[in-house]
Amino acid sequence: MTRRGALVGVVAAVLAVAGLGAYLLWPAPTLNAADMGAVLPAERDLPGFVPYDGLTGALSVPAGNKEGRSVLAGAGLDKQCRKWRKEGDGWACRHLRGAGMVVLERSENVFFRVKSDVLAYDDEDAAEAAWDGLVADNRDEIHKIRGAKERSSDLGDAALSFEAPGVTVLAIRIETVVVEAIVWDGSDQVSEADEDAMVEKWPALQLSKIEKQLG
Repeated sequence: MTRRGALVGVVAAVLAVAGLGAYLLWPAPTLNAADMGAVLPAERDLPGFVPYDGLTGALSVPAGNKEGRSVLAGAGLDKQCRKWRKEGDGWACRHLRGAGMVVLERSENVFFRVKSDVLAYDDEDAAEAAWDGLVADNRDEIHKIRGAKERSSDLGDAALSFEAPGVTVLAIRIETVVVEAIVWDGSDQVSEADEDAMVEKWPALQLSKIEKQLG
């Protein structure tokens, strides 16, 4: 090998090590348990909507979700993960740092509801694996419904939309955070335009809060 070739090899090795060091020193940002409450939309963020205690998506809400929102960390998160594993949703719990769940319903039409599950992970690999689990879970359910559709979405770093009559579910990953955002109309009293507008508004609202906390 020539001296020049050896020098190029040394420089490449130094750059590779430097890149690895930068990754180790500055890993992808994630949410701490203390951030979870701040990323959940509240009724003030969605005028005309009030808290509701339950709407099941891929993940069941805790029994104590009486105020329409739950922030899970520590022992509470461990307890909920035991429940999720029993329900076949253990994919959500690997390297999970914290979780937040919120359900709101339109006060003038209690059958029009929105829900978010926000799952914060240690790193992007764990978040990608959880997103894969969320997608698989929704595919299993949505394909049982006649007329259901799966579409790509440009939200976050990865996203898919699952649409069936009266419900739209979005599975979204943004860096180390995974979101399931649901818009549900159980009454057929909401106009298609209003429902479509909420399908745009709800996940955008949720992601804006996450992005603010991630910095």
